[in-house]
Amino acid sequence: MARVLILGGGFGGLAAANELRRLMPDDEITLIDRSDHFYMGFAKLWDLAGIRPLSGGTVSLFRLTERGVRFVQAEATAIDPENKRVDTSEGTFEADALLVALGAGPPPRHTELLQAAGAHDLYDGAGLPAIHRDLESAKEGRVVVSILGAPFKCPPAPFEAALIVDELARRRGVRDDLDVVLSTPQPMTLPVAGKDASQYVAQHLADRGVELLTEHKVTEVDGDSHRVRFENGSELEYTVLLGVPASAPPPVVRQSPLAAASGWIEPDKRTLQTHFDSVYAVGDCTAIPTAKGMLPKAGVFAASEGLVAANNIAAELSGGEHSELYGDGFCFLELPGRRVAYVEGDFFAEPAPDLHITEASEELFRRKQEYERDRLSEWLK
Repeated sequence: MARVLILGGGFGGLAAANELRRLMPDDEITLIDRSDHFYMGFAKLWDLAGIRPLSGGTVSLFRLTERGVRFVQAEATAIDPENKRVDTSEGTFEADALLVALGAGPPPRHTELLQAAGAHDLYDGAGLPAIHRDLESAKEGRVVVSILGAPFKCPPAPFEAALIVDELARRRGVRDDLDVVLSTPQPMTLPVAGKDASQYVAQHLADRGVELLTEHKVTEVDGDSHRVRFENGSELEYTVLLGVPASAPPPVVRQSPLAAASGWIEPDKRTLQTHFDSVYAVGDCTAIPTAKGMLPKAGVFAASEGLVAANNIAAELSGGEHSELYGDGFCFLELPGRRVAYVEGDFFAEPAPDLHITEASEELFRRKQEYERDRLSEWLK
């Protein structure tokens, strides 16, 4: 009986675990994650917007056991890819094949910046009650959504959040007295999607009176004076600051032989295999190149990668066809009025990603809801 060990219970890990169970029904599949639950990142913004509480899209990872996948809640502390051995807070695990899908987290510097008074990590689900509290009490001043660095998870999310803040202020009748500003260190809103999609997003921000500050890199957040200071010498006073930290490789990845000089795992972009035999990596802990940068750190890509890696692991251990990752993919862009646009196309195209953005519609919002519902049902329910 073959043993497959999966580190990480996000999009990539869950997609892989279920595909491996289908392809290898008699073998041992184990998934390890430090958390005991899963939800999709965009569900946090649905909570922020008042569409649905985060709990409504949260499912226990222990449900995997009902699908024949062993789940262990533990923290991975060391990875030995040569021997396919992993040390964890619950002991040491060995396998015949290893899939690393450990995601990414904020760098310590950005976590420190967001400790300031009135500042919040927009991507921290546990921080949602405090964000709600501060936004609901803000009747005047300025709400600043600041992208602190790149790459960051779910590229459209900060812009969606700024539009949500605008909408909430309008509902409360305080928008005339409450400015909404979005800052980014990048030259446009969505560099990964190109000029047209970036202009589309910028226009929607402008239509709602959200000020966009490009090429503004945050260097300091002063909680005493409630000011954000930028590398170009400018500063903004804020009432509420919603920060979007950059993504950094987990320490256990960065300190392992799997890490490239960048600190990320850099697997083969087509097969997702690392430079170690029978060791694969998918999702946000990887750096997968495109013609103009890296594949976005978004769940839909991690899930696709997880399926490819699972197929290749199964082909190695029990026979069958190998798979390759192709660049076709999409990202959701949610707009006011429960409308969604898609940025979609070939992210691997040369000499540049071949992408376009659809017009937003309520029908595409329903497709987004269906995407969540179908994946949760397929993976955990």
